Amino acid sequence: MQGLKRSWAFISLSSVVGLSLLSGCGSATTTKNETGAAASASSAPKKTEPVTLSMFITSAGQKEWEDGTPNDKLKKQWETKTGNKLELNILPGTLDEAMKKIDIAMLSGDKTDIIGLSNPIDQNKYASRDFLYPMKDLAKQANYDIDKIYGDSLTKYKDEVYYLPMNLSMWAVFYNKKLFDEAGVPYPTGNWTWSQYIETAKKLTKPEKGTYGSYMLTFDNYLYLQSRQKNVPGYKADGTSNYDDPAFKDALKWYNDLSAVHKIQPSWIEFKTKKLSNLGFLEGKYAMHFIGTWYLGSLNNFEKYPRDWKWGVVQPPTPDDGKGNNNIGVTSALAINKKSVHPKEAFDFLSYFAENSYKERGEFPAQKNLSKEDMNAVLKNIADKSQGSVTADDLRKALLDNGLGFTQEKLLGSAMSEYSNIIMQESELYFAGQKSVDDAVKSIKQREDQAIQAASKQ
Repeated sequence: MQGLKRSWAFISLSSVVGLSLLSGCGSATTTKNETGAAASASSAPKKTEPVTLSMFITSAGQKEWEDGTPNDKLKKQWETKTGNKLELNILPGTLDEAMKKIDIAMLSGDKTDIIGLSNPIDQNKYASRDFLYPMKDLAKQANYDIDKIYGDSLTKYKDEVYYLPMNLSMWAVFYNKKLFDEAGVPYPTGNWTWSQYIETAKKLTKPEKGTYGSYMLTFDNYLYLQSRQKNVPGYKADGTSNYDDPAFKDALKWYNDLSAVHKIQPSWIEFKTKKLSNLGFLEGKYAMHFIGTWYLGSLNNFEKYPRDWKWGVVQPPTPDDGKGNNNIGVTSALAINKKSVHPKEAFDFLSYFAENSYKERGEFPAQKNLSKEDMNAVLKNIADKSQGSVTADDLRKALLDNGLGFTQEKLLGSAMSEYSNIIMQESELYFAGQKSVDDAVKSIKQREDQAIQAASKQ
């Protein structure tokens, strides 16, 4: 997840990433309250000793765990319920810096119990490196039906479960009602296509005022968006790159045309060279912003981002050929260190946190078995914070009752991080006119196959 900090889910996840490096251990410790007399008791049921788990968090996310915060409430609820404890070990630095340190800790055999993984790239990387504890047997022992609870929000690696999703971020088009009103353009509603999106954006683009109709950031998944909406895999059955599928070329050209042909948003190169703000939509310079629901935290933060306009939301447009009726999204997750001394208790914490975090943290839940009343409460909570911008019904229509399917926004498979970087590097050469679109996708395919081959030898 490059670029703009995903200030809602992202910051929350950064607080779940932590560390045991400074402590030099971070491993779970058993509270030793057993006495010799008790230990020798004859036939009395053996009392289960409380345990103390440890979890990586970053100093950047430390405030998210202060007394009275949603995370702190969840932690204390679980401690009261189980009698176990959770220690937070603070790792100085940003989330990226912390993840690098955790990488080293994993390689050195660190026993910190719980790890927060905010995106599929990290999730896949940790599972593929055998850092994580497989959960299927843990779930079976706990009589916990993971598939039923999380449905298609659950991401598996080689048919094993290595992480439980704690929230679900779906994508939508958020729009500036003031710019629509000034241009006399009706608000978008219901099913629509990307051609309709482009035509709407053209009516809202006002070069003389320095405003654009469309706004997309410099994330890799924008570059293959339409291929993901069509659920075209990034990998072939043999594990090599699938970037020679025509859908990826079409998707890349479509993205470039938004600026080069339709002139409805700044180009990728302009964004980079002019160092345009990632907060441009909140600054009122763009009429429509296609982005994930993790952005809701910033949208509803009127104190930090004061505005004189209200925002609206509508479901994502779909490709014009009618073959891509999926929304995209991503889940952030919690995982258990394979070296954990207390995987059973760690799984109990994960399942509690994953199932209940939306109640305290105001996020979209990843569970698929919630009642209508539960979901109504989620939507009302978000709408109440919007200062009259949207209603719970607006959110439901845009995000839930839209008839769209759901697919992961990233290309899941081996060498995922390299894949993302290669796509952005080669696409940028295309955007700058240094390569044709055919040469760019050809290079992506070749370079990624090399990266996959190299990863297989590690």
